[in-house]
Amino acid sequence: MRRLAVLITGLIAAQSCVLARIAAAVYTLELTQARAPEHVERGLRRTLNDARLTPTACYHAELAELLDWRGLLQGSRRVVLAVDESSHTDAYHLLRVSLPYWGGAVVLAWAVWEQNVAQPAGHYWAQMDQVLAQVAALLPPGLEVVVVADRAYDIAPFVDRLRARGWHWIIRAKVESSLRFRDARGHEHGLRALAHQHLPGPGSRWRTRGAVFKKAGWREASVVGVWAAGTQERLVVLTDLRPRWAVLRLYARRFWIEPGFRTDKSHGWQWERSQVQGVAHQARLLLAMAWASVLMLALGVAEAQRRLAHLAHRRARGPRPGRPRPEIGVLPC
Repeated sequence: MRRLAVLITGLIAAQSCVLARIAAAVYTLELTQARAPEHVERGLRRTLNDARLTPTACYHAELAELLDWRGLLQGSRRVVLAVDESSHTDAYHLLRVSLPYWGGAVVLAWAVWEQNVAQPAGHYWAQMDQVLAQVAALLPPGLEVVVVADRAYDIAPFVDRLRARGWHWIIRAKVESSLRFRDARGHEHGLRALAHQHLPGPGSRWRTRGAVFKKAGWREASVVGVWAAGTQERLVVLTDLRPRWAVLRLYARRFWIEPGFRTDKSHGWQWERSQVQGVAHQARLLLAMAWASVLMLALGVAEAQRRLAHLAHRRARGPRPGRPRPEIGVLPC
């Protein structure tokens, strides 16, 4: 764990996954007894070789203790989880489940494998099952779970996995695809034609109940759609929940994970520049990145809460009497 702590601290200090930069930051901070940055870098490579550094051993138990479920749920028994995928250039593929939180997201579980390389039959769904199982082990009992996902997941095999766990789902539909919809009267339609009919332009919205996934033998689902003013296209989601507009507010939590992917790649850890080779090494680097992101999110939330408390205190005291003066700008709280 000490090795992992050094890697995480160096990653945060360097704001980069490039081992040479991490090594330089660790050396500057004097976190080890190494006599030169290149010696630190060799130690970091040994850390990435350490098979004991897994999410099960070094992340999940600690994360379960760190998460303030009472505060996160705020009296509700519902939790929203987001599933999405990303890639490291064209070399590695990342599947991840996150907990949307304060406009960002806490990474709960992930899997990584080589991109553009043929995998054994059933590999993808085996990885998905493993990640979902890890997430389920983190959740306290008695929660209503709602999984939100983008349009790549509007397929029966994914939905069936969530249904088997008793989890609800809200998934963006590929409106322009050949997806079929069966209405409450048993009439079958193309979802594309229905969406164009009921969402003709910005300012329109539509909701209904029926079934989708004809090739899989149909699954009951609601369709909730909107074409918001100022947007380029329709937003249509499929869900097992009732067809209410609130479904769209829940789905909006999915967008909270996008800053996390930007942090991974361009605005934070610069994952794609890491040049770390091998899936196993990448998995340990992702472990360090997950810890670094959790720590920075925690610090950011603490600072936001401090500023909000300060602002509330100032408002409670009311305006101070004094001579009028010109507006010269807004001071930070």
